[in-house]
Amino acid sequence: MKKIGVITSGGDAPGMNACLKTVVEMSHNYGYECIAFRRAYRGVITNDYFTITKADVNSIFNIGGSLIYSARCKEFLEQKYKEIAANNINALGLKALIVIGGNGSYIGAQSLAKLGVNVICIPATIDNDVHSTTESIGFDSAVNNATDMIDNIKQTMQANERISIIECMGRHGGSIALYSAMASQADIVAVPEDPLDKEHIYRFIRDQLNYGNSSPTVVVAEKQYDVYALSKEIERDFNHECRAVILGYMQRGGRPTVKDRMLAIRYGVAAIELIDAGEKNLAIGLDNDRIITTPIDKAVQMQTNFRQDLYEAFKLLNNPRNKVK
Repeated sequence: MKKIGVITSGGDAPGMNACLKTVVEMSHNYGYECIAFRRAYRGVITNDYFTITKADVNSIFNIGGSLIYSARCKEFLEQKYKEIAANNINALGLKALIVIGGNGSYIGAQSLAKLGVNVICIPATIDNDVHSTTESIGFDSAVNNATDMIDNIKQTMQANERISIIECMGRHGGSIALYSAMASQADIVAVPEDPLDKEHIYRFIRDQLNYGNSSPTVVVAEKQYDVYALSKEIERDFNHECRAVILGYMQRGGRPTVKDRMLAIRYGVAAIELIDAGEKNLAIGLDNDRIITTPIDKAVQMQTNFRQDLYEAFKLLNNPRNKVK
């Protein structure tokens, strides 16, 4: 029987299970046995796999996380482990390995492609940092989670007239911070695509306070500041109460949104259709709501898909100096 392999790789993203379910069901519909490796590339190296059936995935569509576990694998940075993985895949006779994951997972897939493995990549990361697509599975869910929490934090901060510094996930990108800041009507956003030093943040906070906002909300992407230390400095220097909140893993978990579920189905269907048609070494993506494919070698070299236009609009909307002539 023809076989297809699948892994969920990197950080988990809401909608991974929905995509896995689609891949398994489509594989069955097209006459393929679906082989699932546990814990991503680690499972490929150790041959930790099982034949996954429609019954296995029957009730996972609306659940976050990953039934087959998602993981990062440091060993996969070494050539000998890449070769072990490729040999294991070839020994199983897989027509292709479907990699559901983010940018780092794509780099791993590229290394397997160079060793003769056919890889089809599906973007699934809350960070939306896969550059060959405008949307990755999990991003919309994470933004919705973050927005809900920022809304709640803003309410209590306004009641107590406190400044808030709220840190979102994003790894090395600022998309979650930007989208959730816009959707929650935060006052300031700090993203790695346009780093702000402390003086800039101070200026923005001072402007907000001067123009009557006694509880400015600052949303920042992770890895830019020690937000707890920054909040203490702001409280001291402005003589105004300030609190820091790290949203953390609450952004990752929970039910995938309708948008992510639909995206998972579309990507999963496309993956099996491409494999059955004999296509090789492609990254699936979306552009203007249309499914596209990009050669994996090109996909890993593409530049950021950060929405600079949205960032500029946010800055115009939230700079009080623009509002007074």
